[in-house]
Amino acid sequence: LWVALDLIFPNKKTVQKGIRNAIRWCFVLLFIQIIYGAFVAGLDAGFVHNHWPMMSEGKFLHETVYTEQQPFYKNFIEGKSGVQFAHRMLAYFVVFSILYLWWRTRSIAITKYQGLGVNLLLIFVGLQFLLGVLTILMQVPVWLGVAHQLGAFLLLMAMTFTLHRFSK
Repeated sequence: LWVALDLIFPNKKTVQKGIRNAIRWCFVLLFIQIIYGAFVAGLDAGFVHNHWPMMSEGKFLHETVYTEQQPFYKNFIEGKSGVQFAHRMLAYFVVFSILYLWWRTRSIAITKYQGLGVNLLLIFVGLQFLLGVLTILMQVPVWLGVAHQLGAFLLLMAMTFTLHRFSK
């Protein structure tokens, strides 16, 4: 995708280093979030806590998040509750990071395609968050799980496009 973008958009605009680093931070955070999404899908962790914003029993942090596996760290790699909790928390970080990035770019001069990239990020992250919440609340119907995975792909493509447009 990066090489194709180089061919389509040969001219790159120099931008503030802080903005470019913020986009890189968002990219890394999104990449980790997608990995955790794969963990959730692979462990069928979407079936264990079907409430939002609380996990189960009116608890934001259900005790199974940290007691399901031993040693403790395995809860966030192999434990269904821990993996789902990590995926939920990372989702909040991704949303707020992209909102921050969008807000930061409102006050600087950017090109049309840089603006398009940042706006696509905002749209896709909102859609992806909504799909994730609905997937949990509806107890993971296959069509919605697939839509959520497609949303992750679109968000990753928008992030790659945006990073490309803000790179030297």
